Amino acid sequence: MNSYLLFAILAVGLVSTIEMPGSFGHGLGSETMDPVTVGDKQVTLEVGSTTDYDTEVRQITIDLSETATRDLIKETTFSVELIKGDETLFVNNFERDDGVLIMNLVPSEDVDVQVINRETFASIFGLASDQFNVKGKVFESGGLYEFNIKILTIDSYSNVLPDPIEYYLGISIPETTYYEINDVGFGKQEIGIITYYDQILDFEYNQTSIKFMFPFDWSNDAIEQSSVVHQEILIPKTFGDFLVSDFTVYLNEILLSETVINIDDFSKDERIIHVVISQTELMDLFENEEITGDKIVLEIKPSSNVLMGLTENSQFKVTLDWEPHEIKSGQNMILEFDILDVFLKDKPISVNYDLDVIHNNLVFFSENGVSTGVKDAQNRVEFLVPENVSGPTTVKFSNLDNSELANLELPVIVEPKDSGLDDRTSLLNNTKIPGWMKIVAEWWENGEIDDGTYLNIVQFLLDEGIIKKI
Repeated sequence: MNSYLLFAILAVGLVSTIEMPGSFGHGLGSETMDPVTVGDKQVTLEVGSTTDYDTEVRQITIDLSETATRDLIKETTFSVELIKGDETLFVNNFERDDGVLIMNLVPSEDVDVQVINRETFASIFGLASDQFNVKGKVFESGGLYEFNIKILTIDSYSNVLPDPIEYYLGISIPETTYYEINDVGFGKQEIGIITYYDQILDFEYNQTSIKFMFPFDWSNDAIEQSSVVHQEILIPKTFGDFLVSDFTVYLNEILLSETVINIDDFSKDERIIHVVISQTELMDLFENEEITGDKIVLEIKPSSNVLMGLTENSQFKVTLDWEPHEIKSGQNMILEFDILDVFLKDKPISVNYDLDVIHNNLVFFSENGVSTGVKDAQNRVEFLVPENVSGPTTVKFSNLDNSELANLELPVIVEPKDSGLDDRTSLLNNTKIPGWMKIVAEWWENGEIDDGTYLNIVQFLLDEGIIKKI
């Protein structure tokens, strides 16, 4: 049997063409295999993948053509085995008069995968190939789908190849998974991961970093077939800790270069952090760091305190810092910010702006001004934070350059004034207190109630004489 072992991961929008017989690897986009001699002709197999994001239907197109003329080979029989994980989803033979096989992977409630022939309007009149709907619940999620494709006949269904050609293909369908976290400052947030490689197997948020794991074959053959490993982290625009200007990325606890990360703030509700690791970087890690095993663990950590975002019309970028960095109620704070023109490659620009600082939908500070437009001269605004303000607070920029669409909100945390949390926690540990209060203390330690609520309860116990400070 002629066996061409190509393990090509196909994801919409990225392209790579590599073949290495006898090995497994990972390409992206659409694949054109190296020509294969069959009898007196050379033939080429092409595979493509597209996704309809409205219906979540993934369409896989496989065709066989003559290499020299690109003419499709008539009466081709494809044997297709579809595998996900360790499970074979189906094995089926497809006779294609025109040499084109179109399969739609359709999410459904069917536990067992069903293959259903579907004629289209164009196929009835011979203007296009009919299609096969491959339906099943398994297609509700993305991840890695492996195809074992054999060419059984060409030119005529009676022309059975004594030595069928075999290809192994991997189709990586982007999958988005959301994870709910509970941040000590910003409360409940939903972090999304879009994987363009394989399914995420583990996710962790530890108040300072996001970490997740997915399968990866650390072998020379696999890396040589991997043009890139691409993952996206989706950050809600309400989660200030991860709206900073810079991050560090670790792969299996090894620090990666700054070039692997790209920040996309063009979406209204979510920031997209792209992590793109090239084949060269993967090979360097494999050879020089001697990474082995079957997984990649990525960890993303903020490496700056400066917040950054784009206005709604994507024309202006705003960077925001403040002093002191631990903002406390009842104290003065200074906002330091720059307004940059995205279309002028982030050049500082002088424009008028409206600035509001908002807590619980109430504005407690406002200013109208004109930005400096000078790189070394930041805009500075100083004001008093009211004593009754604590928790998530919004710094809102609006009407930049008199545009109603030039708006941006950046969230910060205000700590209660002189919270004395260590003192009061010690106090609770060294006095007789009601059992229910211990439960409240556990809630606070787990981030289930905020500092202000916890301190109010402690103060109530002190005021009522239930507990005494010692």
